[in-house]
Amino acid sequence: MESLFTRAKEEYNVEIRDPTDMTSAWRLVEILEDKGWVIYIITARGRKQVDAWHQNFGSLFAQFGESPHFNSVLEGICTVALLVKELERAGSLSDGDI
Repeated sequence: MESLFTRAKEEYNVEIRDPTDMTSAWRLVEILEDKGWVIYIITARGRKQVDAWHQNFGSLFAQFGESPHFNSVLEGICTVALLVKELERAGSLSDGDI
């Protein structure tokens, strides 16, 4: 997960200190919201799901027909934020980006 934190710092200038730093991770959600993204976070026992939707790009994970399950909500937020950055930059994602 450390590489996700490093990339979040590089791409968004948001420093996440450790796997419990939800305050910093939530800054990523707010940045995406300001860009017009809707962030969906679903939690249940054994299920942590984070996805994003934008009127110009659609649903982030629907592009691959996958359910966006993660080991933690923080991991999901970081991953979604980085995929959004790639999508905005390139206009599409490849299977290798997940």
